[in-house]
Amino acid sequence: MPAQVVVDIGNTRMKWGLVRDGSLFETAALGRYNHEEWQAQFDAWQLPETFSWLIASVDSARTDDFARWVADRSQDCLVLRSYRQIPLAIEVTTPESVGLDRLLACLGALKLAIFPPPFLVVQVGTALVVNFINAEGAFIGGSILPGFALMAKALNQHTAQLPEVTLESLANMQPGKNTEEAIQLGMLVAALGTVRTLRETEAEPLPVCLTGGDAAILHPHIAEPVVLVNDLVLEGLRIVAEKLL
Repeated sequence: MPAQVVVDIGNTRMKWGLVRDGSLFETAALGRYNHEEWQAQFDAWQLPETFSWLIASVDSARTDDFARWVADRSQDCLVLRSYRQIPLAIEVTTPESVGLDRLLACLGALKLAIFPPPFLVVQVGTALVVNFINAEGAFIGGSILPGFALMAKALNQHTAQLPEVTLESLANMQPGKNTEEAIQLGMLVAALGTVRTLRETEAEPLPVCLTGGDAAILHPHIAEPVVLVNDLVLEGLRIVAEKLL
């Protein structure tokens, strides 16, 4: 029986995806600790007792808490535990150490056929993660650096005078006229420099598939071929659910 709800528990938030007729019908972004918010979404979707859930997470403690919450509502629940459960070719030295969200995002991009391989899948959230898909459609690793919010927080917490800036003005590529603008420009250039450098590893610039909560910040500054796709991790989970449930 296919899963009816797929859940991605990230470092900052969790996302639910309601699956109908083999596709994501509706999604919701929720707090990681807010049981009342979970219940409100559960009620809004009018989920019957026959529904099944598939969960992927970067946080085992949150996973166990949420799985218990689901089980308390008489829902079938399966937690994705291993890269071996994901139908994706993986060519790295320690596949067990790769975040399942990275593999699921790559699987989603491949199955949606957004670009023919090779290409990059760039997740822009708590961390900024660049994933490489080679010409054969295999995940071959990538790079990880702090996301925008972590950059801002680190500069504030580990310096004497720098403020913690917001993300609203990150689209401005002009020289910063004050400290806040200078920090914002530095954060944007750091992220863009990473993506632009890594996409130049082939004779032609690799296509870039952007996803994640802050992906829209980078999208206008990356040259074609580039596409912004929401909910790639949930798409990957939906595909896995077809095989596991």
